[in-house]
Amino acid sequence: MSATPTSASTVAGLLTTADSLLTAGLGGPLTPGGRARGAAYALRIALEAAVDAVLSAEEAGLRRVTMRAKLLCLRHYAGPDLARRANALWSGLSTGCKYHHDEMGPSHAQVRAWRAAVEELVTELAAEGPDKGPQELP
Repeated sequence: MSATPTSASTVAGLLTTADSLLTAGLGGPLTPGGRARGAAYALRIALEAAVDAVLSAEEAGLRRVTMRAKLLCLRHYAGPDLARRANALWSGLSTGCKYHHDEMGPSHAQVRAWRAAVEELVTELAAEGPDKGPQELP
């Protein structure tokens, strides 16, 4: 069972939202920094949805577990390398989503790089799917 159509369409919609925030003109109420932060937030949610699809959160009893705990479990289902990359990307996106008055937000170039990384990881996670089951760890 790979990612459900709902989660796949949700992820695709979130990636489209991030793209539109990054490519939209400077008009409207959002500043360039606000657009970058909003795109980072959409990307983080897309990554979380892809992780949830792999873990089958509802069936595995992981629905109410934090994303940090899910990322630890991902190592068992998708292997250590993919889990490490997902964790690092999720941590970067989480930092990029936060507003601190004394820090600059993520740049558009950084968010575009995150966008490419999220798309790559989402594709790899969808290939893993929950049907593959737990992996043997070295």
